[in-house]
Amino acid sequence: MLRRVLVGIAVLLMGASFIFTWRTSAHNIDLAKAKELVRRYAQAVRIESRGMVRDSRDVYIASTWNCVRAFPNHNHIVRCVIQHQNARDKTAGVYTCKETMELYMAPHSQAVAYYIFARHTSDNNCGKGRFNDTPLG
Repeated sequence: MLRRVLVGIAVLLMGASFIFTWRTSAHNIDLAKAKELVRRYAQAVRIESRGMVRDSRDVYIASTWNCVRAFPNHNHIVRCVIQHQNARDKTAGVYTCKETMELYMAPHSQAVAYYIFARHTSDNNCGKGRFNDTPLG
């Protein structure tokens, strides 16, 4: 009896997932567009760092970023790693600050479906702000 109930619940859940899948589908993110948005963000953090520090040697002078699709054959979520260096750390070959974020698009059913959103996935953020489901563009 319990086995039949469990099988019935499993069938019901699978059927519901097929029926309601269209509500959660989102647009695909162009990886090049995501990289461009992250590049702009890294540049803004570098510019912002000029006003954040007391010692000019601590200003970020270089940034690198790498973005990849979060899941194979699926480009609804892009994960990025952004690293910043000040002059001393660049000479030493290490990074001053490292942060990770995800870029994604809202489901089709939402009015903001064509915006790319960002959220920090690391506890660290190198600039003043922190993305928490924030639209980037």
